[in-house]
Amino acid sequence: MPGMEDHAAGGRRGVSRGLAWGLILVVWTLLLLVFRPYVEMVLVAWETLPSHAHGYIVLAVVAYLFWTKWPHLAAIAYRPSARGFAALVLGSLVAMVGELTSVAAVVQFSVVFLIFCTVWAVGGDRAARVSAGPISFLVFAVPFGQEALPVLMNWTADATVVALRHSGVPVFQEGRNFVIPSGRWSVVEACGGIRYLLSSIFIGAVFAYLTFTQTHKRVLFMVWSVVMPLLANWLRAYVIVMVAHHSNNEWGMGVSHLALGWIIFGIAVFVGFAVGARWRDPQPEVPRGGPAMAGSSLAVMLAASVLAAAIPPGIARSAEALTARTSSTETPQLRFDSLSDLERDSSDADGIRPSFPGARAVHQARYKTRDGETVDVFIAYFRQQEQGAELINVSNMVEPSHDWSWSTSSTVRRDSATVPQVRLEGYVKGGRHAAVYQVYWVNGTTTPSDAVAKLNEALSRLRGRGDDSAAIILTMYSQDNLEAARLKTEAFAAERLDGVLADLQRTAEGGK
Repeated sequence: MPGMEDHAAGGRRGVSRGLAWGLILVVWTLLLLVFRPYVEMVLVAWETLPSHAHGYIVLAVVAYLFWTKWPHLAAIAYRPSARGFAALVLGSLVAMVGELTSVAAVVQFSVVFLIFCTVWAVGGDRAARVSAGPISFLVFAVPFGQEALPVLMNWTADATVVALRHSGVPVFQEGRNFVIPSGRWSVVEACGGIRYLLSSIFIGAVFAYLTFTQTHKRVLFMVWSVVMPLLANWLRAYVIVMVAHHSNNEWGMGVSHLALGWIIFGIAVFVGFAVGARWRDPQPEVPRGGPAMAGSSLAVMLAASVLAAAIPPGIARSAEALTARTSSTETPQLRFDSLSDLERDSSDADGIRPSFPGARAVHQARYKTRDGETVDVFIAYFRQQEQGAELINVSNMVEPSHDWSWSTSSTVRRDSATVPQVRLEGYVKGGRHAAVYQVYWVNGTTTPSDAVAKLNEALSRLRGRGDDSAAIILTMYSQDNLEAARLKTEAFAAERLDGVLADLQRTAEGGK
């Protein structure tokens, strides 16, 4: 393969395995220091998120896999690769985009890719090929997957209700809440199964890598590792409800609730391993003898290491320069003429109170509509976004108090050219239903999607238009059901949302 070869080396062996990996480790250390804030966020997630408590285990697994590859790494010649440096530049550009849009996960995944690219650039093509497997497991160290939790909760609720009905138990369902003759149940975040799913995918990936060498076997086992925890979690939820139903709610609650879940998960994992082990592939033999080709000299390896260490921070700093050039420093002044004719409602009635702590400006008010209905309007405006103070962030919550039960989450299509889609969040408390419309506005574009909002923000910055954006959240209530509340929210949105967007556009233009 083409590479940056040291032609003067002739027949010399070049640098040793230990020295080559010593240089690579130095570059890795500098790389982690460059992206230190994002590395620290990963460590915090390991300590605070139960679904990612296996982070330290990931590092131990990667170290063990490298140890198993150590004899293979002794049988190759280390020569810097031009392809590796091209990949290093590409990974640095992706990390720059992640920094521009303040998407920590993009930067963190890019750092994993840059760790691999460092081996490729400094150690060469063969070193990259041998170490690709162990390094790839660092992907599981990145805290991701929480975005799937609402979908998993919906699936768990639907699967449980279907199973109960097939068991002859009458069920009334509303979103993630359902009622059976023995009591009321709600699928909360802990019931979504995200921890089971992420743990199963990681464990399954390790097992498939160590057990199989054929790609199709690894793919099939990974498919099983995704499907199995979903089925196990649905079975867990069904069994818990049935046990509680037939024991007058004396069992299936509290500690037994959690224990039963892990027992079912453990049995499913054991069965998967037992079946997979029957089709185990023979492992490749460890190569013997020295490298067949000469490696590069120490001078070439040092030069490659210095260049590999300089590329990521150089490109990352260009992101800072671009952000400084395109962002306004003025504090946005919010004024909503489109809502000025509405009467303010000063009542202290309970309602949805969103929290977006990083916003530069917030408009939060309760109004009386012309029909005498109550509507809560929340608008969080962002400018000069940075990590922790951004439109899309896990700290931003529609209902931070958790006093309202989260019943549904979906995307609603609207007959509107300016806002064709919104995200509908449904909540219930004491028989009172709340229908929440949420949409993101990014410099003239609207979307209910977190990912699309981030993409629009990146494009806006690259075009030199800054990163002005806002979260618009409208909430109305009904004593009847969620659909009745949604129709009220839709009517208000149809009447006022276009005006709110025009007010936001004037705010953005006033800061330029």
